[in-house]
Amino acid sequence: MQAICRMEMEADHIGLLLMAAAGYDPQLAPAFYEKMGKLEKQPEYLQYVSTHPSGKARGEILRQTGTMQEALNIYREKMSGLGTEGFF
Repeated sequence: MQAICRMEMEADHIGLLLMAAAGYDPQLAPAFYEKMGKLEKQPEYLQYVSTHPSGKARGEILRQTGTMQEALNIYREKMSGLGTEGFF
């Protein structure tokens, strides 16, 4: 199960970078996951038996890791017209 959660977090990491490269503000993603978590209406402890981390956990991880800074760098380059040549 740990491997599945790790894969989900890796997918979130890649998704955040792709979001930034497409010109969307990556700072919006953590709040999105947190709102989705509230809609799930499931107790936090269920994340331990689920294949996906809770929305709250996903939002917190995206804010606290270097992922957000990496995504913001890509986003700023995109918005300044420098683009992300070679990103893919």
